[in-house]
Amino acid sequence: MAGSMSNNMTRILASVLFTSVAVLASAQDKTATLSVDGAPALALTIPAAAKVASSNGYVNIRTTNMSLHVWAVPRAATANEALPRAAELIRSEFTHFKTNAIMDMTIAGALARHVLGSGKEADDGDPGNAEVVLFVVGGRVFAGCVHGEFDDASRARAPMMAVLQTAHMPPPKS
Repeated sequence: MAGSMSNNMTRILASVLFTSVAVLASAQDKTATLSVDGAPALALTIPAAAKVASSNGYVNIRTTNMSLHVWAVPRAATANEALPRAAELIRSEFTHFKTNAIMDMTIAGALARHVLGSGKEADDGDPGNAEVVLFVVGGRVFAGCVHGEFDDASRARAPMMAVLQTAHMPPPKS
C-alpha cells in the first residue's frame, strides 16, 4: 500500500512538473488577475485560449481540460488556518465535501495544502470528487478548486497545478 501511494505521488509530481514547464515555456500565455475590493491580489499565468470570469475575490479560468475556481480566503493567514474551512470555501461549486487526503506542497515559495475529497456538484447534486489547493501569495490565502463527476477532478489536476504554480503578486495598479 505504501509503495503504491509513493508511486502515485511520484507520477502526480512528474505530471505537475512536466505541465508546469510546458505552461511556463509557452509564449502564448496571458495573465489572469484576481482582485479584492478593487485591488489586484493574485496573478496567474494561463493559456491564451482560456476564458476568464471574475468578481470580487473570485476568478474562474476555463480551458478545454479544466474549470479552475480560485477564491480569496478571508480571515486566514496561512493555508493551515484555511484547511478546516475547505468545504465552506468551495460550497458554491461543490457541496457535502468530505476530505479523503491532504498533501503538503509548495506554491509561491510557501507551504500549500492539497486536499482531495468527495461530495456532490452544487449545480446538479451529482456525486463527484474535488481537489482544493490552499496557498498563500503576498500574505493573503487563496483556494483553488477543480471538481467533477467520476475522475474529472483528477484529470484536471495537472493543468490546475500548472496554473497555480505560476501564482505571484500582480504589479500594483497604476
